[in-house]
Amino acid sequence: MRNLIFILNFFCLSLFSQVGSPDLRCLQVLANGNVVLSWIPPADPGLLFNSYDIYYSPSSTGSFAVVGNINTINTTTFSHSGSNATNSSVYYFIRTKFGPGGTSTSAPSDTLRSIFLNLLNTSGAPDVKILYNNVHQPPLASTSGTFSILKEYPALTWSIFATTNKLNYADTISVCQASINYQISLQDNSGCISSSNIQGGVYNDKKNPDQPFIDSISVLPNGNTVIAWHAPRDLDIIKYIIVKKTVGINTPIDSVIGRNNTVYTFTTTDANNGAVQLYTFAVDSCLNPGGFDVNPTTMFLKANYDKCGYKTNLTWNPYINIPKGILEYRIYSSVNGSPFLKIGSTTETSFTALNVQPNKNVCYFVRVINTNKTITASSNRTCIFSTQVEASNFVYIKKASVKNKNSVEVTVYLDTTKTSLGIDLYRSEDGTNFNIITFIPYTGSASFSYLDENTETNKTSYYYKAIVKDSCGNSRTISNISKTILLKLQDDNENIFTKHLSWSDYQGFAGGVSGYNIYRVINDVPSSSPVTSTGPSINTYIDNLEDEASSGSKIEYLIEAVEGLGNPYGFMEASKSNTTAVYMEGKIFVPTAFAPNGKNRIWLPITHFIDKTEYTVSVFDRWGKKVFETHDDKVGWNGNEATNDVYAYLITYKNSRGEYKEVKGTVLLME
Repeated sequence: MRNLIFILNFFCLSLFSQVGSPDLRCLQVLANGNVVLSWIPPADPGLLFNSYDIYYSPSSTGSFAVVGNINTINTTTFSHSGSNATNSSVYYFIRTKFGPGGTSTSAPSDTLRSIFLNLLNTSGAPDVKILYNNVHQPPLASTSGTFSILKEYPALTWSIFATTNKLNYADTISVCQASINYQISLQDNSGCISSSNIQGGVYNDKKNPDQPFIDSISVLPNGNTVIAWHAPRDLDIIKYIIVKKTVGINTPIDSVIGRNNTVYTFTTTDANNGAVQLYTFAVDSCLNPGGFDVNPTTMFLKANYDKCGYKTNLTWNPYINIPKGILEYRIYSSVNGSPFLKIGSTTETSFTALNVQPNKNVCYFVRVINTNKTITASSNRTCIFSTQVEASNFVYIKKASVKNKNSVEVTVYLDTTKTSLGIDLYRSEDGTNFNIITFIPYTGSASFSYLDENTETNKTSYYYKAIVKDSCGNSRTISNISKTILLKLQDDNENIFTKHLSWSDYQGFAGGVSGYNIYRVINDVPSSSPVTSTGPSINTYIDNLEDEASSGSKIEYLIEAVEGLGNPYGFMEASKSNTTAVYMEGKIFVPTAFAPNGKNRIWLPITHFIDKTEYTVSVFDRWGKKVFETHDDKVGWNGNEATNDVYAYLITYKNSRGEYKEVKGTVLLME
């Protein structure tokens, strides 16, 4: 236990038997060259403090001398007179004396160097070089990372005009002539401030103002030109001179008063007639002119309308020196005074606007965008009228009429007051999907007829339309749509002579359909008058062929649509359908006997539904001699003074299906 008490007493005596040096933080140089030191006192739990000794040296390598003694531990500042700190840096550290009679001395504090400010202003230089040092190297952990540079201008007015972490600074002289003083200060987190000597002098502005940095040059909607720039750093700029360059001649045209006024509007419409080149330079309070950039030029946009291609070819001069570089040019258009809309972009200096609406007032302008999208500039606005070449006011399909099972005749009527290349004729099977089948060149005639020979008129109806091509070859005027008639025939299961007809509507007459005529076509010859006629909304008919049995083998039907009144072009057309054949079995009724001198004097076979163009009747006697022959079904044998006997006959014919048939037998000739 005694040993433990001894050890504790030893450590306590060691702990309280010494006092450290104070923590020297700041050196403040006064205007008279004196220096005020500031520090933080050391801990003195044993109350052993005796005094502080202040050491000073004009050189970092020279000997240090005590220039002051303070015997109160809580004193934190000391003013050293005669230090000459206005001529160069001086150095200080502090020791603490402690113990009985101050016989013990602490280690020295950090040695601090007063901040010495030096100014360099060489002849012709545009600025003052400010040079200074830190109070310690490396910097004390407690000091600020930046220096404050104070400036006295005008007289008796001090302000902080810059902060920096460097040991030098350049202050541009922005007045013609002035007395300016400078001082450096460095803040410590203890609250004290180290400050330098004050240096200054009378300085002249020997520098021309910097060149204004052009932001943009742009054309306003009214044709005026606006130029904008960034103010140079020169604070004594009083105005900017605006210069216009024309054919290599620079002409001052105006001025902008005030350093911060950095926009100018050239209130003429020159930019609508060509690129406008404007630039500006600054003038300071000493009337020194600055430099300038002669590149700022407006974009002059030109438009060339291609009336055949329905497109506008746009070209413009490149925009030069936009800050950050060009991202793209954006193209805008307005139709008949509507708001401008973006229609495309490019990195080139040309653009083709496609699908320009015809017969419109169309205006364009181009806007350049820099890469970070912070700066834009616009071109002039240029307008065109999208004139179209002349085209026919109308094209009209008079009719689409079936000629035969493989062809349709289409008749077209065209407005000839305007010339054109001709007509594209289209065909469709569904009325929606049309394909070109031919081009009919313009001849100056108003009427055109085309025979479409690639059809199957017995299977489907066909739709036709015509489109006029103008002199540029563009499709322009569109006709009405005409649809052919498709006739279908159905047999009657109970009566072989009854036939059911049905047909599709005809479409396309401007006067509408007044009705339909139903014709029989016998042996390829249509009857001169229709079997009957129906109204425009009736598309069916039932026919009985019994009375036509002897007319021939080839019987067909045909429908004809008749146009009604009211056609604006004065036409009344008719359109025919396909023909549909009737297939009936041919029959011949042959008498077995006749009496030339009796009641039945003529032997005449009776024919039903046979082809009379290939009909032959031959009569032979018992020895094979031909005694009679005819090809006419209405001519019979009168005996030709032949004797009573039995004769053989041979009848050959072709039925309605085109099949060749023979009928053989005998006939008795009686008195």
